[in-house]
Amino acid sequence: MKNSVNRLLALALSGVALASVSCTVPQSAMAADASHPNVGIVQHLGQTIPMNLTFKDENGKPVTLAQISDGKPLIIDMAYYTCPGICDQVFGGLQEVLEKVKETPGKDFNVATISFDPNDTPARALEKKEQYWGMINRPFPPKAWRFLTGDSVTIHKLTDALGFYYIRNKTNMFTHPTALIFVSKNGKIARYMYGTTFEAIDFQMAILEAKQNAFAPIIGQVLKTCFSYNAAGTGYSFDAIQVVGWGTTVFIIAILIFLWWTKKLKRVNANGGGN
Repeated sequence: MKNSVNRLLALALSGVALASVSCTVPQSAMAADASHPNVGIVQHLGQTIPMNLTFKDENGKPVTLAQISDGKPLIIDMAYYTCPGICDQVFGGLQEVLEKVKETPGKDFNVATISFDPNDTPARALEKKEQYWGMINRPFPPKAWRFLTGDSVTIHKLTDALGFYYIRNKTNMFTHPTALIFVSKNGKIARYMYGTTFEAIDFQMAILEAKQNAFAPIIGQVLKTCFSYNAAGTGYSFDAIQVVGWGTTVFIIAILIFLWWTKKLKRVNANGGGN
């Protein structure tokens, strides 16, 4: 019996070790570097962007990033309003995920789509806002998703701080990356989210990170047993190995308790029922 218990205990500890390894949340594979590509993103996780930068909103009124954030996490989408391709896909993906997240816009977070084309105008910004913000099928305050334009100096100060690099090509269009960038109310960069479609769980986790003013993924205790942040830093995924590890641990602990209780009952019976 003793040897069996010891073997089961060793298995239990192995299960704990497996689960602990699975709980490790890797940092993004993209790290900030002194050099940068002509087109691409160099992540500046944990760094702070200048929240006092002033842009024009879709109504032509000057507004700072701090005013748009309004003390809440801010989700930044860098784009340009005459983009013939991927920008509209990102707009659509953002509009769809904003309908699904549980957090309340204007209360738990705000969004700013910012054009990196200094030739874009508030009129173009308003057109895009009416198109995508207007399609959201949930209560969504107009100030919770702003569409901004700015001059080249202001734009470059922001894109440099974000690590967002692009070029204007020979057709007078832009070659550029795409990402949603989550920052805290103080402008600390918490997460970069790539792609044109977004999962609500990823979005909610990124908002939580920005709210906590942290750039390492913050996951609830329960979610740690089911989700991990992938190595590319782009999303949370179901971790089957981790779940198996914890499940095995719980199962083995239950067996140990059962064996201990059975042994105790045998001793009681051997002593005449405890009389």
